[in-house]
Amino acid sequence: MTEPEAPGLNLMAIFEQAAESARRTEDTYRRETAVRIEALARERANAFRRLNLVRTTTKALAEAEDPDNATARARFIVAGALGWDEIGPRQALVLDKLIPVFEAIQAEMSASEGPSCPRSQAALYAFEDWYRQETGTEFYALFERYMPETPRVDF
Repeated sequence: MTEPEAPGLNLMAIFEQAAESARRTEDTYRRETAVRIEALARERANAFRRLNLVRTTTKALAEAEDPDNATARARFIVAGALGWDEIGPRQALVLDKLIPVFEAIQAEMSASEGPSCPRSQAALYAFEDWYRQETGTEFYALFERYMPETPRVDF
């Protein structure tokens, strides 16, 4: 190698290092962003599932003919929404733990004015925490059902 080539090689090495550093920075950013997007998507999905659970519960409670049996009706409707046709001990435990949520929603529905921080929201969050500690998963994952693709048949 001659003397004039050495500075050129050194210069190339500097730009190669800069390019590799930029690639690593971009890769790190993309990984971190993907993790954040996944977390936000999970939060959004859980928020809408939570909303649907509260809608289902309030509708069941409102349509109950007897207020004393309203929570039992809500329990039955929520079990159906979860796809639980047969209630085993594990499902019964989960539904029983939801009873305070149903009762809080029912109390707030009959109150003349709602509190600024609803008791039902606190009860629901407490239930979610219990479920997460008990199973290691989110309660709302129970609403995820795999739907296999059905072939399209033309007649």
